[in-house]
Amino acid sequence: MPGLTDDQLKAITDAEMRQSVGYWGGKLEEMRRKNEYYFLGLAKGDLAPPEIEGRSTVVDTTVRNTVLGMMAPLVKTFCGSENVVEFQPTAEGDVAKAQQATDYLNYLLHKKNAGYSIIATWIQDALVQKNGIVKVWWDNSIVETREQYNGQTAVDLAILLDDEEIEPIEKKEYPDPEAARQKEQMLQQMAGQLQQLEQAAIQQPGQPPMPDTPGTPQGQGQPAQPSPAEQQFQQALQHYQQFQAQPPVMLYDITVKRRKSGGRLRIENVPPEEFLISRKAKNIVDAPFCGHRVSRTISDLKAMGYRNVDAISSDDSNAALNAESIERIGFDDADPYTHGEESSLDPSQRRVWLTECYLKADVDGDGIAEWRKVVRAGDQILDNEECDGPPFVALCPIPLPHRFFGLCPADLALEPQRIQTSLLRAQLDNVYLQVNGRYFAVENQVNLDDLLTSRPGGVVRVKSPGAVGRLDQGVADTGGAMALLQWFENFTEEATGWTRQSQGGNGLQLNQTATQSNIVTNRADSRVEIISRQFAETGFTDLFKLMLKLVCQNQSQADVMKLGDRWVNVDPREWTNQFDLTINVGLGTGNKDQLVQHLMMLSQFQGHCLQLGVAVPENVYQLAAKLTNALGFKNAKLFFTDPSAPPDPNAPPPAPKPDPEIAKMQAQMQATQQQLQQKAQLDQQTEQMRQQFESAKLQLQMKSDEQKAQFDMMIAQKQQELQAARSQQQNELEARRELLKQQQEKELKAMQLEFDKWKTQYLGSVSIAVAEIGAKTAQGG
Repeated sequence: MPGLTDDQLKAITDAEMRQSVGYWGGKLEEMRRKNEYYFLGLAKGDLAPPEIEGRSTVVDTTVRNTVLGMMAPLVKTFCGSENVVEFQPTAEGDVAKAQQATDYLNYLLHKKNAGYSIIATWIQDALVQKNGIVKVWWDNSIVETREQYNGQTAVDLAILLDDEEIEPIEKKEYPDPEAARQKEQMLQQMAGQLQQLEQAAIQQPGQPPMPDTPGTPQGQGQPAQPSPAEQQFQQALQHYQQFQAQPPVMLYDITVKRRKSGGRLRIENVPPEEFLISRKAKNIVDAPFCGHRVSRTISDLKAMGYRNVDAISSDDSNAALNAESIERIGFDDADPYTHGEESSLDPSQRRVWLTECYLKADVDGDGIAEWRKVVRAGDQILDNEECDGPPFVALCPIPLPHRFFGLCPADLALEPQRIQTSLLRAQLDNVYLQVNGRYFAVENQVNLDDLLTSRPGGVVRVKSPGAVGRLDQGVADTGGAMALLQWFENFTEEATGWTRQSQGGNGLQLNQTATQSNIVTNRADSRVEIISRQFAETGFTDLFKLMLKLVCQNQSQADVMKLGDRWVNVDPREWTNQFDLTINVGLGTGNKDQLVQHLMMLSQFQGHCLQLGVAVPENVYQLAAKLTNALGFKNAKLFFTDPSAPPDPNAPPPAPKPDPEIAKMQAQMQATQQQLQQKAQLDQQTEQMRQQFESAKLQLQMKSDEQKAQFDMMIAQKQQELQAARSQQQNELEARRELLKQQQEKELKAMQLEFDKWKTQYLGSVSIAVAEIGAKTAQGG
């Protein structure tokens, strides 16, 4: 049997799209548009006031109050705990996989996607627009972003360019001003040190060259020897010149393009007007056709991998004029009719309407229809591939049997809001009329300016009595109007199931007992609980099953996620038997105060069960985890340790309980160790002082040797110049040597006396400290 050609597939998708609910609009679109402006409280449509100046334009907000009142506990139900769902194992070997799947899929929802925002929008769409739709798919598109990094060093630049996703576009280099300033300061410091070393070298010149002696060839005498000060000056000068010649430190400003390849789970809310489904459908799984009509730019299409899309036309330009979409956008947009039709000078930002069609068709000609994903734009098929089914999940708060679209709380509150709006306007118009009534005036007998000026104590000038007076008019029945409004309030509560008792605060009667209030509140919450269970068993269960399926099929590598204070490797490819898991949804359901009380009572009873052996530490931990979540703390592992969890290999072993005898011995050993440490410190300090003394003695000896060498040189020079006075100068030299020797001995004796005095004082203080430690140790023993 031959398969379907592209032309046949175009005809089939054209027919399915045009026959689907939501494509051309109609009754459903008008109902959802009406729900939208009722929710927003806009005075239009059924809520439009009379076109008479001065009449009330107030709008009752019953729909909004009902929806927001129900939305709060529903969002709390699914987002009030750490995990939106928990996978429960149904086989013996699935315990670890179920726990890992629970942690990882909740991580993907909240960390890799905007989980809270998605859930809140999903629930609000369902409460206002009959059905909330989310789309779950594995995104393989390439994302290009422009990134700019300023002030990067050469090392930072090398690390950045080593990333395979990075492609440089622009680069600018310039000297680092901070490094240049620091270099200038360093050069100034080095210049000052050079000046000091130069002066020291001038004051301490080196040894001049020795003259030629008899028997030595001319010019072969001993060369000049630089002094240590001159050597230090030469080394410092060389270091200064090298540091000055170093090139400046450069900084870089770089602009790069980052290309991220696909491979991530995406979850997105679908506006109701963008979702198409067959009129025959009872649910998404069994629907013969469903689709997503969405506006995309040419750049988006290329990033998704489509080619030859520059000249593509829009599939349906009238989709931008969808009344439901315009109603939503027009709330804060003065010109919503131009939505989607804006022009751009950038061809890549031109928007076209695409329709992702999901239908069953026998394309391969085997006689069995399979799910196909056909992407349409204009008269072209951009993509045609086999798939596992539609990627959509729906929420319906009040389902109708055998129908895809059901009812929502907004539908139930429409009529009460319309009637209460009329009653409020009538009551307010009557009040306005009582304050500013209608009057008759005889022509040319009354000053109309005085009559039209309404102010307390004002005077109206008339020419004759009876020229002005108040017309007879109906008197407002305020009590009857308020009673009627109260009746409609009760009618609204019966219709929607959302009562004043559900709101708490002033909604509860003060004369009710706690038990009566509890009974009334529980009955009022029953409608929300039914909607919550409906969401759990349909939308959220299907959402996480679809997420698990996509992750197992498409995750190509292990991922790393943080659980508590540990990083864990998760590889969904190991979850080969992923369809044997049941899902426990709605973990935040119930009144928190009641739940805490029940758990506390259960914990008291569990204490007796532990003594009887019918409870184990694992049961205690599970109860503690539930109690922690009920108290509002999401992560129970911060307060309790799961006894069934594998031990952390990086955690230190638990410390044993201390023995009193061992503690006493440890205290004695600690005191002995302190004494040894004190003695070691004393020996170390004594050795340091000895080394300092030897160093000072050596420096003094070196200084003496240096001075002696200088004197020897001076004596040699004097012997050559003053041969005649040799004996006299020799005597003077000997005298100076003796004087110098006495001075050195005197200085050494003074240093020795100072050292002995310090040593005696220090040894005395150390002995006192050691004695005090020994006394404390003896008292502690």
